[in-house]
Formats: sequence, C-alpha cells, structure tokens
Amino acid sequence: MSIPDASCAEKKIRRQENALFFRRWLKHPLQMGTLAPITPKLAHLAASYVQNPNGLYVEIGAGTGRLSRALLQQGIKPENLALVELDPFFCGFLNQTLPSVLKDNQPSPFVIQGDAAQLPDLLPAHYIGQVEVVFSVIPLMYLPPAVRQAIIEAAFQVLKPGGIVIHVTYSPRSPLGFMSNLHQHRRGQVWLNLPPGFVWHYQQMASLL
Repeated sequence: MSIPDASCAEKKIRRQENALFFRRWLKHPLQMGTLAPITPKLAHLAASYVQNPNGLYVEIGAGTGRLSRALLQQGIKPENLALVELDPFFCGFLNQTLPSVLKDNQPSPFVIQGDAAQLPDLLPAHYIGQVEVVFSVIPLMYLPPAVRQAIIEAAFQVLKPGGIVIHVTYSPRSPLGFMSNLHQHRRGQVWLNLPPGFVWHYQQMASLL
C-alpha cells in the first residue's frame, strides 16, 4: 500500500510528535501502550476504511494525531471529524499542529479532552447515532475487560445503524474477544511498526441480521 509523500509540515510534526510521545510514555507507559506513535503505513491502513468522506467520523485515543492526519488525507471534511483524547498535552499538540496540514480557511477538527467511555456525553448532539466509523487507537489490551467493554459500548452508542469500529492494536489477538455480541475480523497488519500493528474491524451482530 502506497502512502502520500510527507510534506515539510508533516515531517516537522513527526519529529515533534515522536519526542512528545516518548516523554509521555516515560510518565505513563501503560496508558500509552507503546513508546512511539503508529507508523504512517499503519495509520493509512486504518484510514483506508473511510468509504463516505462526507460522513461524520470520530477518533478515540487520538494521541499526537498521526491517524487523524491520515483520515484528513482520505478526504474527510475537518469539521466532520471529532478527535477525543484523554491526555491534555496531546490535546494541546493536536490544536497546535493540525491547522498546519489544512488548507487555508479550513476549520480544524473538534478536539475534545475526555474519557472515551463517556463518548455520547462528549460529542455534539448531531453526532449521536450518525457516525460512520469510530476509529480507536486506545491501547485496549492493557485495560481491564470492563473498561474495554465500556469504551466499545460507548462507541456503538454514537454510530449509525451498521456503523463500525476500526481498532488499531499491537496484538494479533482481538482485545475484545470476550464480547460475543460483536462480529470481529482482523483486516490487516503492518509488521514494520514498533511493535507490529494490527487493524481490527468490529460490528454489532444485530446490525448484520
């Protein structure tokens, strides 16, 4: 899979985000899950599941915005992309850097600091029940099962009927294997990621009937 060449602005952001990500990992290793952001190749693999660029999209665990920028490159309108992140330092970084990769006069995506388990309470009202895809880069595999379930159930509360969750993880096994009400499918992997990254597709069983 080919990815777009990085612009000067993108290269500068990558240098800054790698340094910030590593500093935050030193303070909160389990919350971060890894010491570096996902690679551009893994970000573009996850972002390739954008089918309707005019729809509403949400990313939870947006971090420094590597997947966020890949989603914008897929053609999502910035005003139709909500980014949810728990870490205030990452929220500040997103607000600082995203305008530099947008065209003049384009609005920035919504950056929301908060807990993804409270997603319906965080998003603007017009998102509820209308979101095409929730993208997740939260390191679910390091969280207790009850917390994982709460986050995913919150995601499905904002999705439109038949909507999906695309989750990036560092395990070849699904971190939601215990949730029998989900159709779970591994859609791809990038071995040249640190650690190797995997993309999982989740959809509620009821929506497939």
